Order: sequence, then C-alpha cells, then structure tokens
Amino acid sequence: MDQISQLPDPILQHILFFLPAKDAAQTSVLSKTWLKVWNLLPVFTFDFHNDLSLWKLLSTEKEESEQADIRDAFLSIIDGSLINLRMQKAKIEKFRLSLKLSYLKNASCIDEWIRLATNNCIKELDVHITRHYEEDWYSLPGSTFKSLIALRLGGFKLEWPLIVDHINLTKLRELSLTDAFLEERIILEICSCCPAIEDLSLIRCQGVKDVLISDLPKLVKLTLHQPNEITREYRSIRIQAVKLQSLYYRGCNSELKFDVTTFKLLKELSITFEQITDLMVENLVSELPLLEKLELNFCFKLRRLKFSSCILRQLTFRSGKSLVELCIDTPNLLHFEYGARKLPVIFSMTTSSLQESCVNLMPIDHLGTSWFQNLKEDLTRFEQLNLLILSIDSTTNTFIVEELNGTSSCPLSVVKHVKIQQVMESLNFETLLDGLLWTCHPETLSVVRIWEHNENFIQFLMEKLMERETVPVCCESRRIKCWRHYLKEIEVESSTRRYGDPSSSSQVSTICFKLTW
Repeated sequence: MDQISQLPDPILQHILFFLPAKDAAQTSVLSKTWLKVWNLLPVFTFDFHNDLSLWKLLSTEKEESEQADIRDAFLSIIDGSLINLRMQKAKIEKFRLSLKLSYLKNASCIDEWIRLATNNCIKELDVHITRHYEEDWYSLPGSTFKSLIALRLGGFKLEWPLIVDHINLTKLRELSLTDAFLEERIILEICSCCPAIEDLSLIRCQGVKDVLISDLPKLVKLTLHQPNEITREYRSIRIQAVKLQSLYYRGCNSELKFDVTTFKLLKELSITFEQITDLMVENLVSELPLLEKLELNFCFKLRRLKFSSCILRQLTFRSGKSLVELCIDTPNLLHFEYGARKLPVIFSMTTSSLQESCVNLMPIDHLGTSWFQNLKEDLTRFEQLNLLILSIDSTTNTFIVEELNGTSSCPLSVVKHVKIQQVMESLNFETLLDGLLWTCHPETLSVVRIWEHNENFIQFLMEKLMERETVPVCCESRRIKCWRHYLKEIEVESSTRRYGDPSSSSQVSTICFKLTW
C-alpha cells in the first residue's frame, strides 16, 4: 500500500524540495496525487531583458565609479531573485537575460544563473550577451537542459561536441542562435540530436561556411540570416525539410544557393536578397502551390513583376528602388504593401478581395504640381487605400493650381489614412499641404514626431488647420477650389507607442489630425 501518497500535500511538496530536479519531475507520473503536488510547485518567470531603468541610468553621463555601482546593483537584483532557488524546488517557465559582457567582473556568474535556472525544470531559456570586443565570445556552460522547449542564445560560442551527457535537447521545439560562433558540424549535431525542433533560427552566425540543415522531420519554420560582412558569406546552403511551411531568408551579395521550390508545403516566404530576379520570383509563385504570403525586401534587381496566383493572400514589396512594372492577377489577395521611391509606371492589380493596403513612398526628386497629379492618378487604381505613408527626402516643392488639368471639384479620395514619416526643413509647408489635400481627403493626417523638422511641420499644421476660416474666400476666382472649402471639422490626438520589442526603450510619438469632410 502506498502510504506516502496519503500524506498531506504540503508534506509531499516538502519532499519534492529535497529531490534532484529530474527525480522531482518524474514523480508526476506516479499517480494523480503526485501530479497534483507537482502542479502545486511555485512557478516563476525571470525576465532581465533590457531593464529600462538600468539602460537609462547607464546612458547618462556619470562618473565611472557611479556607473560601476549601478551595474553592481543590477547584478545584485538578479542574484537576489534567484537565491531562493538554491533552497527550494520550483518550476521556472522562462528565464530571460540580456546584458553586456563588460558589465561583469567575472563572467562565471552567468554560468551560475543558467545552472540555477536549468536545474529547476525550465521550459524557456533566453540569454543574449553583447560582446565588448570582436574576439569576446561566451561559451555555453554545461548544464541540464532536458526539460527545455525553447532555447534562444545570442553572443555565445558553441563548441564541438555540443550534445554530451549533461546537455540533452531531445524535447527542444524552438532553437534560435543570434550573433553566435559555430561550425558546420555543430549545425549537423543539432539536427541529429534535436529531432523535435519545429522552429529554427540562425541569425548572423559566424564561423559557418557551408550550411546543411537536414534530419529535422518536424521543422516547419526556418529563419536564416547571413552575416552582413561580405567576407563572412555562406558558400552554400542546403535545406532538406519536407514539412517546411515558413522560410525567412536574408542574404548578402552572393548567389542564392538553395532552391525553395522543393518545399511543396511552403505557405510563407520572406526574402531579403538584392540579387533575386523577376524570373526567380515568377517561378517561385508558380511552383509553390500553397504559397499564401510573399515578402520581398531590398530586391534591387526586380524591375518588372508579373505573375498570377489564386492562393496568394499577402504580398509585400519594400525596396530602395521602384519597380517599372507591377502586374499581378491575385483575386484572393487580402493584404498588399508597397514601399519604394514611387509607384510603378505600369501598375495593374486584379485584387477583388483586398481588405488592407499600404503604400509607402520615399520621393527624393522635386515635388511639383505634376507629381501630385501623378500621385492622385496612381491612387485611383485602388478601390480603397488604407494607409499612405510619405517619407519625403525631397528638398524643394511647388504646387500651382493653375497648372492642374483636373475637374473643378475635388471628389473624396480612396485614401483612408495619411502618415508623414519625415519632411525636410527646406520644403514649402504651405504648398505641401495644399498639394497633399488636393490629392486626397483622408480621414486622418498624422505626423511622426521623430525628427526636429517634423515638429516644425506639426506646428504649421496646428496653425493652418485649426485657425482656418469658417467660410473661406481664398478661391472665389478659381475654377478649382482648395481643401479649405471641403474641410468641416478637425480633432487632434497625440499617442505614444513602443517601437519593436515591448521591453524596448525606443518610443514613437505621433500627432494625429482627424478630418471630417
């Protein structure tokens, strides 16, 4: 008769505190009683990622001794948070740490933190070390990783052999290595010893020349970013993953070394690769029968994109160069995003199901009356454009009503929202506003408050929009009336949001004018 299981839960839980982590976890399969006790163990999440108060303190000018005190206080917080783990059994769902190697007098404390976390049945380990010098690499300490489901490392050196008795990753489903140093045989070892991996990321990994990814029968998502330096390019990339559904590739100046058309189950494809050609894209769309999402970034050789697909749901094109021609027949496309200097000269879209659309233009040439006319004509190709973003690097602009060849009225625009990312101080704000609001009548006009020039433009908008005449008399003798004759009401809102990771200190503030026509 099992009399131990009849003991009260607090006593059973106390027993687990004295067992090794592995044995404590195994008790959960003995009976429903032990499973319940196991589930009653305290569960912790430790997150020391980009501590905002620390970064703020260290970014200000302080004496070296005072900065050292701040760093020591931050490290004490980590020690204090983990010290109880030395005395009790607990389940750690997630341990996340991001710091600079220069903060530490002795890097061995990282070993201790990782061991403490991994000895307590941790599920997710996320550690990123920023190196002070190019040659500074931090080696992964030996520890028990048997319960890990997700492992994310940055700034580490993974030395061969990686998988030994004290490092076992058979349950690992997600592995991300960023700015790491590893060799080809490490990748082979990972593939052979981590059969459960579903999500693999190799981002700017050094030491690798030939990449072979195979023996991962459950791999469905792969992120592969080559190092930025030309001297660190991969010589070859071979991927064997028959169940792959998502591929995110970022390459440099070398030729594309792998054939994604072998991935017949691929649904999402993102390519950042300047050497890809129009023909390659056309072949991708035609030969990937399940492709629903296609993203093309900084593909400078693309000039004429022409393809058709009844499967494609999302299409994104972002580049410093504009397409000459874009002709797509995608009747089931739901989301479309285009970002370049200007819209293509030849622009044809068959997208009867389009729900979201965004055009991000970055003009650098003079913005004259003809530019606004062409923009208005291009925008009418959309039944509705959800967002028009303008990042204006032009330094001069003009808008002369007498040069317009349009009708005397200014009909409501298909553009729903307009966002100004950047304006140059040398621009004539008056003619920019006149040209923009002649081109479209958006529901909102917002300006991002990043650049000093933008603040001047915001102040100008405040004055012109809020202090407009109720009954304008500016265009009594003109055939074409300006925006002042159509604008009925204005509301102003200000908002701030974090940029990128939720824990990031970077913030974007925006002023928004709600316009009623």
